[in-house]
Amino acid sequence: MRLHNKNFHTAITSISNLTDMEYKPANRELNQIHQRLVSGRKEFEQAVFCTMDAVIQMSAMDLVLETNVNTLDEVNESITESVHTISESAASTSMISTEVSTAHENLTSAIVEVSDESAKIMDEISVCTQHLDSVSGFSADIISNAKEMKTDIQGLLDVVSHMGEAIGAISAISSQTNLLALNASIEAARAGEAGKGFAVVAESIRKLADETKTLTERMGAFLDSVKEASEKSVNSVDGTVSELEHMNEDIRKIFQITENNRTSMVHINDSVSSLAAVSEQISGSMNELDTYSKYVHEQCEELKGRAESLSACSQSITKAAQSSKACEEQLETSTKIMGELARDAFYMLDNQVILNCMERAVAAHQSWLQTLKEMSQSGQLQPLQTDCTKCGLGHFYSAFHPVNPAVKELWDGLDEKHRTFHSYGTQMMAAIRAGRTDTLPQIYENARQCSNGLTSDMQQLIRIIGSLSEKQIRIFT
Repeated sequence: MRLHNKNFHTAITSISNLTDMEYKPANRELNQIHQRLVSGRKEFEQAVFCTMDAVIQMSAMDLVLETNVNTLDEVNESITESVHTISESAASTSMISTEVSTAHENLTSAIVEVSDESAKIMDEISVCTQHLDSVSGFSADIISNAKEMKTDIQGLLDVVSHMGEAIGAISAISSQTNLLALNASIEAARAGEAGKGFAVVAESIRKLADETKTLTERMGAFLDSVKEASEKSVNSVDGTVSELEHMNEDIRKIFQITENNRTSMVHINDSVSSLAAVSEQISGSMNELDTYSKYVHEQCEELKGRAESLSACSQSITKAAQSSKACEEQLETSTKIMGELARDAFYMLDNQVILNCMERAVAAHQSWLQTLKEMSQSGQLQPLQTDCTKCGLGHFYSAFHPVNPAVKELWDGLDEKHRTFHSYGTQMMAAIRAGRTDTLPQIYENARQCSNGLTSDMQQLIRIIGSLSEKQIRIFT
């Protein structure tokens, strides 16, 4: 390869710094080397962008996998406990079902006995009702007879009263006759011998009057006795009638109670019939319950096997998550190596690659903040990356270290703000787990204010890097 010294020096300098150079025909081989290096750097930039995108996606996937694995473990543990509980409940239900079936058979027997006894009681109530009807009729007849007797006695009292009046009149006549006999005796005594015969007659009349008086007095006493006995009989009849009426009222009450009992027994009999029908339904339900209990037990056994399969799947996913995490770590190592290579002129990244990565980082940052907002509003945990080195900005920030003074100081200042920002995610998750939901809005507000400062710095960096690109100055120089 023959080269002019000046052209050779210029070409070597351009290749060494991998800057633009004028391709001269005489520098054909150097031109090819330069083209290959420039093309390789473009491919390296593409590889950096793809690798950065891959590591960010791997981090997000690892976070989701880790969260889902933990959830899967909790669900699997809960399912296992539930299966165990359901299985025990099914066994207890089966045992209880057997006991209830036995008790139900006893209940059915008791229902049959109650039904038979109810029929007997109904028959006895009918007989009792018939007797009560007879007693009630008999009582009514007695009351009627007693009232007629009272009327007859009252008539007797009237007759006695009339007899008393007649005896009184006879007694009065006897008194007058006695007085006349006395007057006649006096006149006969005055007449002497001539009046002796008349005196004998007067004496006989007087004796007859006395006997009549005695007889009327005895008849008066007899009538008084009859009247007193009759009055007592009337009072007795009145008492008897009153008692009979009370008894009749009691009989009617007993009859009503008996009728109510009969009605109640009809209801009881109907209820027993309904109970017998319900008992048959219960018997069928108990048979179905026993069948379902066996089915539940079988399903529990099957579910137990599936839970074991789920546990095996969870372990497989855990291993896959570990492999994914290892891939993420390898990709992260690759991005750091690429970041170190980016300082070399041969591999120095174009500013646009950095701008693209920063724009992706800003978008990921905003998405992270939105997730934090949703958690503060719902009080529910969501997959959230709390490791500041594993998020989109963290991967990008920790891999590349610009050296241009215009961006270095601002770039280095992102670290502290970024760590503080992610610490609010840790605080949010701890508060949700502890149930301190009242603190969530304030944690989000602190994160939002911190995000404003961090986003402002990143947007300022984007503007500065854009300005350097216009001057064709790379941030790694």
